[in-house]
Amino acid sequence: MPTRAARRPSAASLLARRLAMLALFEDEFRPGSAEQALARMAKEREVPDEVRAHAAGIIAGVGEHRADIDARIAVEAPLIPVPELGRVERTILRSAIYEVLYSAATPSGETTRDAVSLARIYAGDAARRLVNGVLGSVSRSSGGGA
Repeated sequence: MPTRAARRPSAASLLARRLAMLALFEDEFRPGSAEQALARMAKEREVPDEVRAHAAGIIAGVGEHRADIDARIAVEAPLIPVPELGRVERTILRSAIYEVLYSAATPSGETTRDAVSLARIYAGDAARRLVNGVLGSVSRSSGGGA
C-alpha cells in the first residue's frame, strides 16, 4: 500500500493547476489572454519549465474542448446553468474536467483533490462541495480518466 506521502498530490502539480486556474480566470474577463497571463505569472514566480508546461497544457486543452466540457458541466450540475456559475467555480471545473476526461497521464483522484482544494481556497465551502460532486460524477462515469 502506498504511503500517505506517495498518495498526496505533488506540489508541482498543484502549482500548475493553480496557475492554469488563475490564467483561465483572467481569460474570463479578457478572452484570449490566458496564455499571456500564464507567461506573466510563470515569469514573476520563477516557475520551473515542467510546471509551466503542465499549466499550458491545461489551458490549451480547455480551449480545445471547452464546448464539450461546458456540456458535461451542464449535465452534471443541471440546476445551475454554466454561464451562471461563479467564474472561479466554472474555471476550476473546466480545467479539472479537461484533465479527468482528456489527460491520460493525470490520475483523476489527484485532479479532484487539487480542484477541491482550489475551490475551498478561492470560492468557499459551497464551491468546494459543488466541485467535488461534479468531478466525482464525471470520474465515475468516465472510468476515471482518458
